[in-house]
Amino acid sequence: MAAPPRPASSDAPAATALALYLHIPFCTAKCGYCDFNSYAGLEHVVPDYTPALVQELALWAPAARDFRVDTVFFGGGTPSLSSLADLERILRAVYAQYTVAPDAEWTLEANPSELTAEHLAGMRGLGINRLSIGVQSLHDDELALLERQHSAERALSAVEAARAAGFDNLNIDLIFGLIGQPLARWQQTLERALAVRPEHLSCYALTVEPGTALYYRVAKGQLPEPDPDVVADQFEWTRDRLERAGYRHYELSNWALPGRECRHNLVYWRSDPYLGMGAGAHSFFAGRRFANVDAPTRYVEAVRASAAERAATGRSTLQQIRGGETPSAATLRADAAILGLRLIEGIDPHAFAVRFGCTLEAAFGPAIKRHLRTGLLERTADRLRLTARGQFLANEVFVELLPDEPASPERAYAAPEHET
Repeated sequence: MAAPPRPASSDAPAATALALYLHIPFCTAKCGYCDFNSYAGLEHVVPDYTPALVQELALWAPAARDFRVDTVFFGGGTPSLSSLADLERILRAVYAQYTVAPDAEWTLEANPSELTAEHLAGMRGLGINRLSIGVQSLHDDELALLERQHSAERALSAVEAARAAGFDNLNIDLIFGLIGQPLARWQQTLERALAVRPEHLSCYALTVEPGTALYYRVAKGQLPEPDPDVVADQFEWTRDRLERAGYRHYELSNWALPGRECRHNLVYWRSDPYLGMGAGAHSFFAGRRFANVDAPTRYVEAVRASAAERAATGRSTLQQIRGGETPSAATLRADAAILGLRLIEGIDPHAFAVRFGCTLEAAFGPAIKRHLRTGLLERTADRLRLTARGQFLANEVFVELLPDEPASPERAYAAPEHET
């Protein structure tokens, strides 16, 4: 299968950077802890979904003509379920209708159970240059608790197969704070992951999200809640162990070897523009936040209607969007501060003032003073950032940075991270 054409280098003035997020919502099974917009048992929608995604790329292309796409992220769901033919069609559509940086980061989320040697080689040949593998645990009983479809050995063999296919930029996604998981068990998982030396590690504390199967099991007393003291010990040990292993802790839940940070997710944490396409995808573009309809069938129908409207009238009302907001100045400042503090380097006060015409102290003075006293925030020569203790108690800081105005259902203060 031929790779899509790559853009030639150019001496033209640099355009504004843009990130694209492409949502593939299909899964072979829905994991009990997952609250992402993902669906099992919708195989009948798959043949119509890729054409709709390609149509949506075309609908947005005129608005993005002055931008340069620096990162593309296939999230889900399980994007690795997509056929090579579908992936090639999507990549060709991006290259044909958008200005793509020659060194663009192309990430695809994958589950170990779908990663065959042939599929991996095909994805690498198409130009996918970063793989995010949803390992979650390297103990089979913990994987069963999470309702994952792979074993620990299958996960490690998938990493080996990805290396053999030519992937030299791998993220491994792991979850700690599992119900009944002692520190030693988490240490074993992380040590086994370190043994394969991924370029990037995303380590998340388990969150029992309302509406998930895991939530109802906990609510009914079938399972206990995660122990916050154990979770704190696991987080602190992780931070120390990965530093000793040469990984840079650059965001609350993310570590990377030098120069291998996820460029796409940095867009969210820096409050830069991104366009999300696909069912339920979120966007921050042209000063607005908005999201697509969640249900894949409704998404396909709405995109078809939008494309037909464009063909008939030359314009489209983008019927796949289910709502949005133009954030107030206070909301934009809060978003930038909260997301910026997720970065270990913190916020540059000068850059904040230039961007918003307002100092951090003018915007958040009382909260900053309070948490400098509580020891959750600290100032360096040129940054305001969370302390080591504040990294674990970050939400205590974030809640005090929220603007005093009604919250929109479209706004989320946690970065919409798209590791698996």
